[in-house]
Order: sequence, then C-alpha cells, then structure tokens
Amino acid sequence: MPAKIHTLLDQALRVADRGSSLAALAGGWMILAAAALVAVDVVLRKLATMTVGGADELSGYALAIGSTWSFAFVMLNRGNVRIDALYEHLPRRAAAACDLLAVLALLAFATLVAWHGFAVMSHAWAIGSRSNTSLAVPLAIPLVLWWSGYAWFVACGILLLARSVAALAAGDLAAVNRLIGARSVQEEAADELRVAAETVGSHTP
Repeated sequence: MPAKIHTLLDQALRVADRGSSLAALAGGWMILAAAALVAVDVVLRKLATMTVGGADELSGYALAIGSTWSFAFVMLNRGNVRIDALYEHLPRRAAAACDLLAVLALLAFATLVAWHGFAVMSHAWAIGSRSNTSLAVPLAIPLVLWWSGYAWFVACGILLLARSVAALAAGDLAAVNRLIGARSVQEEAADELRVAAETVGSHTP
C-alpha cells in the first residue's frame, strides 16, 4: 500500500508540474505583453504626445497575476532562494527536517495570504467594486486571477509536502532532498551547462 501511495503522489506531482509550467509560461507572456504596452505608451508620449490609456494600471495587474501564477513552478522546481551556509554541513536527516520545516512555513504563509485574499476577492465581487480610473475595471476579475495563483500554489504545496513526508517515513532521504532540498552549487552548475548545451545544439545547423 505505501508503494501505491507513493506512485499516486508521484503521478499527481507530474500533473501539477505540467500545470505549473503552463501557468508560469502564461504569466510570463502576460508580463511581456504588459512591458510591450508600457514601451508603446512611453514612445507615444515622447513622439506623438499621445498615451495608451490605462497602461500603468494594466501592467500592475499583469505583474501581480503573472507573479502568483509562477509561484508553484518555482517551488516544484526548487527555484526559491534558500540560505544554505549552515544547511550544507548538516547531517542528511537534520537537513531533511529543515526542508520539511521550510515547506511548512512557506505553505502556512501562502495559506494565510490565500485566506485573506479570498475574503478581499469575495467582497469585491459582492459589491461590484471597480477601479477608480478611466478604465473602471471590475476589480473582481484581476483579483480572481491573482488569487487563483495562490490557490494553485497552496494545492501544489500540500501535494509536495505529502510526498515528502511519505518519503521521509520510508527513510528515503535522497527523495526528500530531490523534492524539497536546497539546490546545491553542483546541481545549479549542471543545469546551466545543460541549458547552454541545448542552446548551442538548437543553433547548430
């Protein structure tokens, strides 16, 4: 039965990773589109004394939404910043305990933000709040999109925590490190070399 649970959790994590990759990609394109809109607005202001109405407001929404949509991807790929000066010298079991504590703390904070964010979103939806700008954007729309990133992050965090606890209970410290451990310098260097090799390969005729 434990092996079956591990398999199911691994399958769920793969689905979560694919979904998080798509969300991060969509968020990145959203931020790029916002940057392009701001650039056009700046050029028009300079050359034609015109402006794209609401460029600053829309770019703010894009930045907030695109950021939350990338949170889960960063967590699942261990891209978040960790202070590991002492961590690298800890015994493997102590390091695994620190990893679990870090995920718990991150998940607790994200859950708190999602909880209060849901209250704000629900209130804006109930009273039909609109932005106090010329666009008069219904605030429930960007709030729902922003909050969905946190909700997805919490869901992925719970799944990741469950798989890590299962690995720790089975004594598989290597799996715990692979799932939630801080990335070593060697791992980061290997990833940089892999990306460089793929980039060179894609440009080689």
